[in-house]
Amino acid sequence: MTLERIAPGIDRWVMAEASMSAVVVADAGEALVVDPGTLPERAAELRAAVEARGDRVVAVAITHAHWDHCFALSAFEGVPMLAHPVAVDELREHGEAQRQAVLGFARPATAEGVRALRIVLPDVAVPERRALRVGGLEVVLEPLGPAHTGGDLVVHVPSAGASIVGDLVETADDPQADDSTDVAGWIAALDALAAGAQPLLVPGHGDPCGHERLAHHRALLGG
Repeated sequence: MTLERIAPGIDRWVMAEASMSAVVVADAGEALVVDPGTLPERAAELRAAVEARGDRVVAVAITHAHWDHCFALSAFEGVPMLAHPVAVDELREHGEAQRQAVLGFARPATAEGVRALRIVLPDVAVPERRALRVGGLEVVLEPLGPAHTGGDLVVHVPSAGASIVGDLVETADDPQADDSTDVAGWIAALDALAAGAQPLLVPGHGDPCGHERLAHHRALLGG
């Protein structure tokens, strides 16, 4: 696994579990990690790669509270961890149920890691749109939902022309739903992205894409 540049100041690191894209936004020696993945040891490898090139992780954000995006948060303890407030509640209430579900289908090595990991809750709730600085870059966090889950968070990087959208948009597969999904809210979130997202969308699974994928998802969701 290596860091792959996808936009100015933005790299992705594709995790072996669920082919989920961890995303790193970095500038002037600081880095924000978005969605650290499932296994803490893999997230530690990502963190080491970021630090080896001279960037210090100053914050971590999760786009939503699904296991493949956030079970590895313990690799970043001591760093502010940001999430939609509903995502924090979902992980607190359903994290153990997600663990048990993963154990039912994961390969033995992955299951061993998931069984042993400690589920960590984000400690900074983002209930409304807010901006932060990563080096000289402005990064805008936008909570949406209920949509794909009860609380999705989009990370916009205007200077790079990119928005990190989690599983609100996928290119590796069609959109995935579960018991926390609100289809009407998801369609509204897609409309919000069409109106306000940057031209390049960075999904949680699959290659970056343009806004044409929003219409594809909207049609599949019945919008």
